[in-house]
Amino acid sequence: MGFKSHSKEYVRRAILRSRILDLAGRFAAPGAAILMYHSVREDPRDFADLIGPGITHAASAFRRQMEIIAREFAPVALEDVLRFVGGQGSLPRRAVAVTFDDGFADNLEVAEPILSHFGIPGAFYATVDLIGTPKPPWYSRLRYSFLTTRKPEWTSASDGRVWSLNDRAAREAALLAAFDLCAPLVAARQERAIHDIEAALDAKFQPDGHRFMMDWEQVRQLRARGHVVGSHTLTHPNVAYVADEADLRNELTESKKRIEAELGLEVLHFSYPHPSLNPQWSERTIKMTASAGYKSAVTTTHGLVSAGANPLCLKRLSAPRREDRFRWELGRAFLGR
Repeated sequence: MGFKSHSKEYVRRAILRSRILDLAGRFAAPGAAILMYHSVREDPRDFADLIGPGITHAASAFRRQMEIIAREFAPVALEDVLRFVGGQGSLPRRAVAVTFDDGFADNLEVAEPILSHFGIPGAFYATVDLIGTPKPPWYSRLRYSFLTTRKPEWTSASDGRVWSLNDRAAREAALLAAFDLCAPLVAARQERAIHDIEAALDAKFQPDGHRFMMDWEQVRQLRARGHVVGSHTLTHPNVAYVADEADLRNELTESKKRIEAELGLEVLHFSYPHPSLNPQWSERTIKMTASAGYKSAVTTTHGLVSAGANPLCLKRLSAPRREDRFRWELGRAFLGR
């Protein structure tokens, strides 16, 4: 860490110790922080080459974060946020909602008991084609292939560029290029692209009986325990880049219908997948989520949800893993920064 970065870190910690952010936040305009999580594991190093530490929280860190929300903020349900942006209700100051993307089995097995302990409602968005299967998400499969392959290089099918795989940095750069290649694809075309990359790298993840994603019974348990269950599409593309109108409509509507059929209730909430490429939503997708019958849609766009916000493109905050960073990001958000 350089001198400038060290100085910023020192100032940040001094501000946190002073509780200035907490005090100032009590006078900020009403709003809600929607936190975004993916996986919560006892040890994030498990399957690090598959799920990745960037979207995994240690159970101990997650528990501490939920304790902070319960004691120092105001936990609210997603429906409370929806009523707030629609002008149909108010929120307590420093309102925080908790959401999960993708549908990892640890959401029920590890995270949900912690949420229930602190009385915090959650919203869980499932990638529907993965429910009850042994397959991890396609971006995880790619991560595993690029980080474990013994091949010295990879040639992109999109532009013929040859990517070196000689060190970790080179592998991660190539992985990002593969994400960009696959993010606009859906269903069979997506699966073919992933299969071709796995074959080219001669590195395919084998579940060996381990199940990463929830099954339908676990999804039903989440709903029975009072949490929101929403759609995260069928196959996790970046829907803003899905060119074919019918494919886009299918990702949005069929995922909704399948959850409704399994749970026996209407699904009103959607989460935009953001595996790669920017943006992940557009005016086109907003119109289509509305026509599909969704009442809310959360994004990965950073920020606080303010009164009057469009409920079909709600901002969220990625939850940092370190406690000081977690407090800092929430404090900044409630000051509108």
